Amino acid sequence: MRWYVLCLSLALAPTLPAQDDYDVVLEGGRVIDPETGLDAVRNVGIRGDRIVEISTEALSGTEVVDVSGLVVAPGFIDLHAHGQTNAANEYQAHDGVTTALELELGVPFVKAWLDSRRGNALINFGVTVSHASARWLAMTRYAGEAREARATADDGMHLATPLAVASAAFDKARESASMTSAEMDAMAEILSAGLGQGALGIGVPVGYYPGATREEIFRVYEVAAKRDVPVYTHVRAPEIPAIQEAIANGGATGASVHIVHINSMALGRVGVALAMIDSAQKHGLDITTELYPYTAGSTLIESTLFDEGWQEIFGIDYGDLQWVATGERLTEETFRKYRATGGTLILHAMKEEWIETGLRAPFTLIGSDGMPYAPLAHPRSAGTFSRVLGRYVRERGTLSLKDALRKMTIMPARRAESAAPSMRLKGRLQVGCDADITVFDPATVIDTATFGQELSFAEGIPHVLVNGTFVVRDGRTVSDVHPGRAVLGRYRN
Repeated sequence: MRWYVLCLSLALAPTLPAQDDYDVVLEGGRVIDPETGLDAVRNVGIRGDRIVEISTEALSGTEVVDVSGLVVAPGFIDLHAHGQTNAANEYQAHDGVTTALELELGVPFVKAWLDSRRGNALINFGVTVSHASARWLAMTRYAGEAREARATADDGMHLATPLAVASAAFDKARESASMTSAEMDAMAEILSAGLGQGALGIGVPVGYYPGATREEIFRVYEVAAKRDVPVYTHVRAPEIPAIQEAIANGGATGASVHIVHINSMALGRVGVALAMIDSAQKHGLDITTELYPYTAGSTLIESTLFDEGWQEIFGIDYGDLQWVATGERLTEETFRKYRATGGTLILHAMKEEWIETGLRAPFTLIGSDGMPYAPLAHPRSAGTFSRVLGRYVRERGTLSLKDALRKMTIMPARRAESAAPSMRLKGRLQVGCDADITVFDPATVIDTATFGQELSFAEGIPHVLVNGTFVVRDGRTVSDVHPGRAVLGRYRN
């Protein structure tokens, strides 16, 4: 049975309107639903948090918003958003995002983190359980430091941004260390506990801790397969063998696998990497991937990614690195200075044709890899989805509008819904589905944030609703609303 039928049968029955008035009516827009193929002028009636009518007939409502000439689409779903605060969410909302999930890094204490966001979130949120943190906790426990590890949790580790949590877990003493069998057993228990608290899978950014053996990573995939949840992985290195390892582990264990930002994981070999994933899918493996529409990445300068040999791995040099805090390009001297103190930088390491190759592949998703809010953060934190629509759909014709929307809505919803049943009501603009809706002008939508300058809102997205509540109205942030809800994994204690 198709999911849009389930939207009707599972969600609509208790919320069908008893009269013709709606809380919100979006009138006269071009309604596009990538799942059913609907692309026509319609009126959309919303009651509470649900879509209850899509009609050619006039609808009356408490608020009737004229959206003629605009596209009315399902809210965009970002599976790779490190920005998990309302400050970051505001930029995401102006980019059309209604659900932003932290699936690459995850968090160690899932329930506590979810509880900290409930009732105070601008958009929908959710996380994986962090393998990086699980291995750190397991190794510190067996190093006789259980008291210290628990103190870290009690002192607010669960309240920090996922990137900060991961940074703490990327302990230099253990990034290059391998685990004992007992430690791997403890790690598996920690991961299972996180899944029981509502995690959406397991985040495995193994590229940041090269000491993890292939046996350890295989064990993680086994945990995911046993619990029937996906692995979201930043593979070992930007090279083809690392991508092969992820595909092989998925095939050997039966685990679902999502490889994050394939553009920066494969670099100039992106065509080969995409061919591998395409072939794996055709052979029945549940392997997916994503990319962001920028030719630069961003990460922590103190990470192992910048250990000896990084220039050869990435094919760049010091001048291709940009320090986020000041916008300056680095030299060998400033690289060593900042690496000693730590912080975020931007890597200008990709080519335009690599991005377009990734976008054209029919099975790739769009994910921002957006960073925690900072005024000079990578522009993908504020403009990923609008950039795809403006630059790659309208200006360059790399994608059709329908294909772009499919990569932003129904495809990420389907990727997440095997572990999160509530995602069956998202990524779709159908009667009975959640009223997560993005309204944009296809003639003007574009990103405005640029490298080395303060973040700025995308343009051409006048209205965004989350669970039936406007969070962006007439291009402005709506104050004092927090309609975002937790997206929970189905395995909960």
